[in-house]
Amino acid sequence: MTPTIAHAVNPFLPNSGSWIYHQIVFLASYRPIVLTKRTENLHQFPFSPVYSIYGLPRATRYAEKAVARMTGGPFRLHRSALRKEGASLLHSHFSDMAIRNIPLARETGIPHIASFYGSDIWARESDPVFRKGFDRLCRSASRFLVEGPEMGRKVVSLGAPAGMVRVVRIGIDIGKIPFLPRHPPPDGKVVVLMAGRPVEKKGFWFGLQAFERICREFPRAELFLIIGGRGKQENETVRRMRRFIIEKGIEGRVAWSGTLSYADYLDRVRSAHIFLQPSVRAKDGDAEGGAPVTLTELSASGMPIVATRHCDIPEVVLDGKSGLLAEERDVDGLAEKLAAVIASPGTWGSMGQAGRSHVEEYFDIRKQVQELERVYADCLDGNG
Repeated sequence: MTPTIAHAVNPFLPNSGSWIYHQIVFLASYRPIVLTKRTENLHQFPFSPVYSIYGLPRATRYAEKAVARMTGGPFRLHRSALRKEGASLLHSHFSDMAIRNIPLARETGIPHIASFYGSDIWARESDPVFRKGFDRLCRSASRFLVEGPEMGRKVVSLGAPAGMVRVVRIGIDIGKIPFLPRHPPPDGKVVVLMAGRPVEKKGFWFGLQAFERICREFPRAELFLIIGGRGKQENETVRRMRRFIIEKGIEGRVAWSGTLSYADYLDRVRSAHIFLQPSVRAKDGDAEGGAPVTLTELSASGMPIVATRHCDIPEVVLDGKSGLLAEERDVDGLAEKLAAVIASPGTWGSMGQAGRSHVEEYFDIRKQVQELERVYADCLDGNG
């Protein structure tokens, strides 16, 4: 009988959640189920069974939430789902979900694995409530999964036993990302791309300044932004960037799109030539964790990369081979690296091939799921 793995993630799934979806649907030796509080984008990420609190009738939902709040225990729906489905292991995605699920794992008596991804760890170091919960997780979980060695060192610095930490890279579906070697078009227009949420750790402000600095040298260079803000702080970042674009008189050099579906995003990026990922450590401590999945996807697509030496980005971008790396917050350095790539279109093909080969070797979801399944097997065999 195929063992059942319960994946706990909330919501299931945000628009950018393809990398979690792939960890679930590409499992070969285990049967997955999903536990969540609410569902989103099910048309984009179809899956069954999903046990959703917000999928219950209103009165039942309120009762579930009230009981969980009063007792500090798990949602009854999730507890009964684990027993009904005969789940052998609970895999919680993000630290808050893992901490919340400590009682669920304890009550059902199954191993508990926690995956960490970025802000759920990096921005929480000085939060005493989080540290208390993380300490409890260190005493109860079977394994902590991280996407790269830098993230692993961070988790250990917070108190996780080194023997519990395992690197399992975030894989992507290589088959959905056609390899498209970049070449300068006949009109000489070069499109530089930045994409993601407008949060400080993405470093978009530094990337925008770097692009503005190379505009005179490269009059046919354009910047394409796939950036959509949500909430007051993110929307203010978008407004600040738009003001800068107008003040510098480069409105005609910048195109802007809001958040796209995953399929539309993959379609739109095909027209770009160079990806700019200027990530930084935010003032509140937040960081990429490992490396942005977008970076892996676009490197796989054959796009040369200009990025920063931030967290595990050097694990994805091979400096001097698949891209060029600058230091964090170094606008001059970013502009220099960006100018070097734009000025050398003859290297784009070899950079793109190096990136594709590296991703195929180390970030193919099929290979990474095999690593994930080995972790599951170790835990279920009592070696976790």
